[in-house]
Amino acid sequence: MVDNSRFQVRETAEELEKLDIAIKKLGYKDRADWYRDMKRKAIKDSKEMKGDI
Repeated sequence: MVDNSRFQVRETAEELEKLDIAIKKLGYKDRADWYRDMKRKAIKDSKEMKGDI
């Protein structure tokens, strides 16, 4: 992986609006809250499948 501590994704304003609505419906405070939870889940799931990262 590239040694870069920043993670950026380009999205249209329309797609971000849809994402924000979905995130609120799922009970998350904001995109950062949702992202942190999804990151934890991805790491946990990968450990269960293949062992330690």
